[in-house]
Amino acid sequence: MTRSKKIFVGNYKGGVGKTTSIYQIALHMVESGKRVLLIDLDPQCSLSEICLSRLKMNLQDLQPNESLNYVYDMWYEVKQFPNLHVQIDKKTLIKQTDDGVHFIPSNMFYPNGGLDDLATKLRDDFYDLLPLQQFFQSSQIEGDFDYILFDCPPSNNMITQGAFLLSDYYLIPTIIQTMSVRGVVHYVRTVESIYATKCEQGNHSTVAKLLFGAKPELLGVFETLKKRGVNNDTVMNELHADLEKSKVKSKLSTATEEKFLFDTIIYNYENIARLTADGLKCSEYVELTNEILVCMGDKPIRKYAVLGD
Repeated sequence: MTRSKKIFVGNYKGGVGKTTSIYQIALHMVESGKRVLLIDLDPQCSLSEICLSRLKMNLQDLQPNESLNYVYDMWYEVKQFPNLHVQIDKKTLIKQTDDGVHFIPSNMFYPNGGLDDLATKLRDDFYDLLPLQQFFQSSQIEGDFDYILFDCPPSNNMITQGAFLLSDYYLIPTIIQTMSVRGVVHYVRTVESIYATKCEQGNHSTVAKLLFGAKPELLGVFETLKKRGVNNDTVMNELHADLEKSKVKSKLSTATEEKFLFDTIIYNYENIARLTADGLKCSEYVELTNEILVCMGDKPIRKYAVLGD
């Protein structure tokens, strides 16, 4: 069975174009023939609302067993009965837009609370890192897709930690400003320490490594919402120096050069936000998607006309 590549997309600083970027990257991957699943881990549900709008639906239209909340809610309920096994139907959870993007929505209107509420019910122990991993394992969902992208909120709870450990790679979108880039380095250190704590040094590190696999690799950082005419080279150099000091390795690096940032810059264009809100593709993300695919050893996508050009 072919195993999908799982990518965790996040940043502790909000307002960096994370949800816009993950949706656009998915659209361009699908256009190139990839099977893509988006999983919305953000309690704000912005990605879910964009995807549902393509189906003429909203969050209130979802039944309880049609959102990611159900996976965590059932985990909390069923773990009280150790001998009870419940199989969650992935077909009920997964929806598909008219553009071919598959997604599992989260729902702030879920009867037993949003993902932030459900996260508070999970204990800070190894067992409660497993709801998503166990769902993936039992449903064999990875065999259905080439890429699975997690839209992660700017928080560090058991839900986001479990998704990070389950991932093969992670991507960080950021605005290149002093406060934002400091957040990037902090984010990298945090996610790196999660794996070290849970899979290398913890009491259950052997079984954790067996279930979650190798440490997720940093694909790279990409700049978003850049304003035309702004020179941020100094801040960019500071970010590169700080990432080098952190000793983290990026998939963009070569044997002779440490590289952390993708070449493509996403500018602060009004049409990007407008088209994304309507669920439409933006040509600005074609080259970034190409870079990401090539970074993972895949073939680049062909160029084509996109609405908004």
